[in-house]
Amino acid sequence: MPGTRGFCAWRDCIATTLGAIAVMAPAAAVEFDSLVQSRFVHCAFYRNYDTDPATGNLLLIEGKSDSLTHYQAIDSERARSIDTRMAGAREVRVLDTGKHLHFIDSVAGMYIVTTVYSCIERDERRGVCLTYGAVNARHFDSRVLLDPDRVFTELRDSSDPGFCDYSFVGVQEASRR
Repeated sequence: MPGTRGFCAWRDCIATTLGAIAVMAPAAAVEFDSLVQSRFVHCAFYRNYDTDPATGNLLLIEGKSDSLTHYQAIDSERARSIDTRMAGAREVRVLDTGKHLHFIDSVAGMYIVTTVYSCIERDERRGVCLTYGAVNARHFDSRVLLDPDRVFTELRDSSDPGFCDYSFVGVQEASRR
């Protein structure tokens, strides 16, 4: 299907993962090195899930997201963020707690937080995660700066679900103006 890179594989992977995520206990630490060391990270977020007509499983279909966020110039403390819900590039804080990876933007007292929490597609041959489960939350809870994992746990059910990857080929970094 055009615009849905690996649609069948994604459908199976995402549907299976979403079913497990809904009931799983806190997971073991996920390796976030590939994301933090990547030049570009792309995240897609959804307000609603699609449903697989064959199984009834919840789906996140690439190309049908409600918002996109692109992170670049990532280091262990900061990144640049470009979001379809906001004009221009912004500097965001990066917090890797070992359990989750958080990208935190502060806008006039509101926090826009992308939390990456699991690996949903792994390259077994290379032993690296390719696609990560993530959520995007918008809130006014300043505790996110001190204890982002706790705020994520409390707000997860009201956050927009999605996924992040770093598998771009031939993408150029936006100019710094």
